[in-house]
Amino acid sequence: MLCLVILAALVAVKVPQWVNDGKLAGLEERVSRLELPPGTERDGSAAVQGSVGLQEGNGNHCDFLVRMTVRTRLPDAEIAAYYASAKVEGVAGAELSGRAYVSPYGYRDGFKSVVVEFFDWGQDPGLDLRCH
Repeated sequence: MLCLVILAALVAVKVPQWVNDGKLAGLEERVSRLELPPGTERDGSAAVQGSVGLQEGNGNHCDFLVRMTVRTRLPDAEIAAYYASAKVEGVAGAELSGRAYVSPYGYRDGFKSVVVEFFDWGQDPGLDLRCH
């Protein structure tokens, strides 16, 4: 009987997390399919990374963050403008645009490192404890 209670509690905690993890995986997939701008390539050492939880502010909502690293020959303003105009479907269907953070350390091998983020905030947390 105790095992059933523990199993029920575990399922009640994990299922909402699995649901939001699935939403995050979908967002990661959409970001990874984005076409790269000219003179830009994926950083071979870094895959698309994501996280879900209460990441900004406080309250009862879920935030989804997807980040990828690219290398570019483009000027800072051009790469920032490219990702600001890029559109990706968020977890609830709204369009998201990206934000590019260009390395302040200059060019290496003709490329500059850029971290690109897509942030979908304020989504319904359901019963996911990471979002409360």
